[in-house]
Amino acid sequence: MNLGTPITSNKRKWLVIAVALSVIALAVIVFESPAIADLSEENRHEVSTLKAQWQKGEVIVLVRHLERCDKEDSPCLIGTDGITARSVDEGQALGEDFYRLGLLNSDVYNSPLPRTAQTEGIVFGDRGFDQDWLFKCKKTIFKDALANKAPGKNLILVTHSSCIDSFEESLGYSSETPEYGTSLFFSHGPENKLQVHGFLEMEDWDHTLGF
Repeated sequence: MNLGTPITSNKRKWLVIAVALSVIALAVIVFESPAIADLSEENRHEVSTLKAQWQKGEVIVLVRHLERCDKEDSPCLIGTDGITARSVDEGQALGEDFYRLGLLNSDVYNSPLPRTAQTEGIVFGDRGFDQDWLFKCKKTIFKDALANKAPGKNLILVTHSSCIDSFEESLGYSSETPEYGTSLFFSHGPENKLQVHGFLEMEDWDHTLGF
């Protein structure tokens, strides 16, 4: 009886390798970190909860700085390593959105680098305080944010995309680099864990939050 060609040791080795690679690929797909969802789209249901938490002063917001001029073919606002002059109007509109949401019970901190300091001045009117940990943020921004969150006061952090990445990783998320001026919203949830509400790009505030 012909049982077919026997599997050689070399073929067996490559078969084992192929199976192992398939298992690894499947594990990557299954355990890939989720991305933070868009408040204007799939996480629209979080808006009412976010507003309620904001009124209680329970929210932490990470805001990426406005368009940086050293990476764009556009004139700088001031100096050579800040934001572009064309981003000022967008920043002022974002500031109006934050004021309509309410800033009386909010603390504002910013990275002292020019692009974040200029963003804070345009959006929040220089009410923020420089904090080195908002650019020296590797592995510490999550802990530092919680340490600086005062009870009953929202915490607004004007920072950098790399710092936002580190914050997300601490929560088990991994998203694409946010657009300039994007805001990411979190608040205290059950068992003292942070609840992820989602992100808002600048152009989506009005129709999402009902302004």
